Amino acid sequence: MAEAAQPTAADNGLAQRIRVRIEQIYSTKSVQGEDGTTYNIMPAALPLERGRFLLDVCRKYRPLATLEVGMAWGVSTLHILQALMENGVAQPRHVLMDPFQGSSFHNAALRTLAELGLEDCVEFHAQPSSLVLPRMVGEGRQFDLAFIDGDHRFDAVFVDFFYIDQLLKPGGVAIFDDTSWDGVYLACRFAQTNYGYETIADLAASGGSGSAPGRPLMRACRKPLTPVEREQTHFVPFFEDFVSNRFGKRLTASTLRYQGLIALREGRRAEARRCFREALGVDPLHVKTYFRLIRTYLPAALIRATTGRTGSAG
Repeated sequence: MAEAAQPTAADNGLAQRIRVRIEQIYSTKSVQGEDGTTYNIMPAALPLERGRFLLDVCRKYRPLATLEVGMAWGVSTLHILQALMENGVAQPRHVLMDPFQGSSFHNAALRTLAELGLEDCVEFHAQPSSLVLPRMVGEGRQFDLAFIDGDHRFDAVFVDFFYIDQLLKPGGVAIFDDTSWDGVYLACRFAQTNYGYETIADLAASGGSGSAPGRPLMRACRKPLTPVEREQTHFVPFFEDFVSNRFGKRLTASTLRYQGLIALREGRRAEARRCFREALGVDPLHVKTYFRLIRTYLPAALIRATTGRTGSAG
């Protein structure tokens, strides 16, 4: 990674504004969508300790060109941009992709970036990463750091990593979020066992329903300076001693509950009922899910008042 210029007063001022906005978002647990409605960012937003981990890795390894799969409410994006500003990157260009930014997250992240005057610092793609990443490979794009936080199923994370490996410069950094999830964990292990990626930083789990023994919450890996020599049939098994996360069912139920809440916010009652019922099938002792299922039969006005909107437009 090339040396960045020394940060100017303007860079430091913008980094400070970004930091203040991050603190505000975590404090209120909310952001505004493009329609002016205030939305609860939990549980989809990057938790505070993970945001700090991401910020610290970006500060330490000083990337110039960065890439992010999955934008959601934009908290991770703000941490990366804060680091770029603090590191004095001239004309930062952070590339993002998230096909659900409009439909599920109400373009709230894009609104936040616009309010902070950061539109020219980002290149946003509303298409799936499985379409955007190979296109960028074909264009010969190169990056110093990539944050992988999109679809957490193994096939999706593997495809993201496969193309990101081709986009990263030698010595570039790939950061995996939610490595406690089976799919992400296995994709990360593949990167290390078959492509020679080296762990450079871990965010250790502190316990709870999403943690798994021996797995970090996040892992940053460095691409080798020289590609690993791989013959046509070369393959290093990365799952022989694999033990599935015993909390996997809770993670599945949590995802279904969140998808149900999103569907409920957007008026898709039948889909919300399906998600809540499936979540109860996995975790029948989660009392709140029963109340959320009941909400799907309430009048629309009551649903809007009880599914994550914390304020009115304007």
